Amino acid sequence: MSSSFLTYTEDLVAQYRELDPGAFRDIIRFYEAHRKQLPHLDVDDFIEIEFGYVNALFEVGRYEAFLVTTQPLLETLIYHNIQFVNGDDAYENLLFRKAAAHYQLLELNTATRVLWELLRLNPDNQAAGYLLKRCLVRTEPTFLQNAKAVSIFLFLLSALVIGLELLIIRPFYDEYAHQIEIGRISIFLFALFLLIVADGTHRLRSFHHVNRQLESFRKRRNGI
Repeated sequence: MSSSFLTYTEDLVAQYRELDPGAFRDIIRFYEAHRKQLPHLDVDDFIEIEFGYVNALFEVGRYEAFLVTTQPLLETLIYHNIQFVNGDDAYENLLFRKAAAHYQLLELNTATRVLWELLRLNPDNQAAGYLLKRCLVRTEPTFLQNAKAVSIFLFLLSALVIGLELLIIRPFYDEYAHQIEIGRISIFLFALFLLIVADGTHRLRSFHHVNRQLESFRKRRNGI
């Protein structure tokens, strides 16, 4: 390899390191301007720039591009047995952001799968545990969907009763107005109660499931 080419690649790395780590759009522009030259860098320098690029994609909200670029980088890290980049646990960082990107794209099942993979590696990752709970809460089971459907029906029924009460009962059958009022309030309160209980039950089950699995992962890691 010629000395001029080595000088060029060294200058390329130096230019990248002069960029502000928080200037995500500048990092993206630099990477895309020099994309063809980057594979010729030493593997550590290549991964450093690639890692900065994919994180910049995530930070600016280009989640689809982030996901396309992240998987090859994860495979490169595994192949070269590289864990840390600039002091960060690169593999764990990328897995979490991969899950977060799927979450932002409403791909909850994929996000959940990636988070379980990450938490098996590190059950103490609090951010991953929190995001997993959010994924499970947003993935509504059948019983919650049914409860919501029943609640909506009862809310509509309550509104219908109010209309009948105002248009028919009070003008013509005022002696039944009190019973009708109690009935439609009861219907409304039951619908609200059903919705709160079903949603609360789902949240508690999701949190308990995650906490129980994390405890199992910790015991396995500690050989208990």
